[in-house]
Amino acid sequence: MKRLVEKATIWNGSDQLIDRGSILIDGGKIQQVFTRTEAANLELPSNVERIDGTGKLAIPGFINAHTHLYSSLARGMILPNYAPHSFTQILQQLWWRLDKALNSESIRVSGTVGAMEAARCGVTTLIDHHASPHAVLGSLAVLRDVVCDQVGLRAAFCYEVSDRDGPEICKQGITENKSFLSEQVGDNRLAAGLFGLHAAFTLSDETLSHVAESLPNDSGVHIHVAEGPEDEQISLERYKVRVVERLRRFGLVRQTSILAHCLHIDEQEKNLIADSNAIVVHNPRSNMNNAVGTFDLAGFLDREIIVGLGTDGVGENMLSELFTASLLQKHARQDPLAAGFPSLHALLYD
Repeated sequence: MKRLVEKATIWNGSDQLIDRGSILIDGGKIQQVFTRTEAANLELPSNVERIDGTGKLAIPGFINAHTHLYSSLARGMILPNYAPHSFTQILQQLWWRLDKALNSESIRVSGTVGAMEAARCGVTTLIDHHASPHAVLGSLAVLRDVVCDQVGLRAAFCYEVSDRDGPEICKQGITENKSFLSEQVGDNRLAAGLFGLHAAFTLSDETLSHVAESLPNDSGVHIHVAEGPEDEQISLERYKVRVVERLRRFGLVRQTSILAHCLHIDEQEKNLIADSNAIVVHNPRSNMNNAVGTFDLAGFLDREIIVGLGTDGVGENMLSELFTASLLQKHARQDPLAAGFPSLHALLYD
């Protein structure tokens, strides 16, 4: 069915702003955008649904480049004896307790709630990082069903492989990623897959080797990198190498990979990422909430590294996330001109 959104203010995400323009939609796809003059001369069938866009702003949809839909129901949760003093303790006392409590139904409900909130906030694409150690197999198909088939968003899903819950659950995580990548996505034009990994400090060399063997050439990993200082500290203590270099040795830092956070990596690691063309994702509100540090936005953009913006599961409001990113950079760098429009535009749309 054809629809025409009329008399809206339309921004193309770059350098064009159309006043009282129109958007022609057919079969769920935007076919053409018209200026006010062009729209006045349109000849369309009488059965075209016309939508009044007066007073509305139409812009490109947002991409939440790193989120955790399974945390959607954690808002307002009260935990007994919750008193973390480090990032690792936050994981142990909150998130690793929550993910163990998930079953297929709670995965479905949290995915639905998160996807509906995303749609409400103008997010049209989610890149989700999932964990449910006691309901691993089939979990990504559940999320795909509610996010893509029911709510209608685009999404890339992965399962978080980790050694923290033992070898059997780790093996199931690898199997779930492989299965979803090779079979379950199929012809679904809204869904895609990545190979999920938790973080280097919960992954042995043996597991990383298995992942490298299982990873298709045209796919990448989605992993937390140096979110807290512990990641680098443990990597140096156990493996005598920094996190990005360790992942690179297994062939996991590649063009199709997503590296979330990257707060505590050094300059050489940034150079390795730049050479690989991997994507880095900034999650300012989560980083502030966890008190883990400030992202070096300029250091990545100056190297022409693609930097996406994510919420890390702290809701789905990308404009709030962008506003926070701007304030945080100004505050941390003590520079009122830090994170200007070009940098923010790169975060949201480039």
